[in-house]
Amino acid sequence: MNKFLRILCLILLVVVAINHKFILKKIFKLSYQKQVYTYSKYYNLDPMLVFAVIKVESNFDKNAVSNKGAVGLMQIKPSTAEYISNLLKDDSFDKSKLFDPDLNIRYGCFYLKKMIEMYNGDIDVALMAYNAGCGNVNKWLDNAKGKLDIEDIPFNETKWYVKKIRKYYKLYRYIYIDIDK
Repeated sequence: MNKFLRILCLILLVVVAINHKFILKKIFKLSYQKQVYTYSKYYNLDPMLVFAVIKVESNFDKNAVSNKGAVGLMQIKPSTAEYISNLLKDDSFDKSKLFDPDLNIRYGCFYLKKMIEMYNGDIDVALMAYNAGCGNVNKWLDNAKGKLDIEDIPFNETKWYVKKIRKYYKLYRYIYIDIDK
């Protein structure tokens, strides 16, 4: 019996090793591909980063609502969405549309790109700002004399958030390396 279990475990390990990307693709899906590829291309973002952000923010639940009032796939607060709509001169914006995947991903990609530009291409700092707000990040940068490390972040949620997105971003890039961006 013991030998049988060892052989069975070995076979299972071989199957998993051979099919690990297949299994990972079931966990790390590419939902809302059309919108993610359209807006990541438009805003010059790596779509795998956008997929990682959506995975962490809402786990691809378009109806997600946080305890802080952020909504939709990319968890955008209505006040942030109004700010974005003004910058985009989107007169048709309505808060109730934030649950629409197309609008949410478009606004989320715009805002993520804005954060990346604001923080000179530093994706980690941009993600900190996306999660904790620019005001907090600017204070942290001042205290860190311009060079902010993840461990310097006083908000545990933001530390976790940036680390999780980093990890998922690497996984998405590994799993879908064969997809043409």
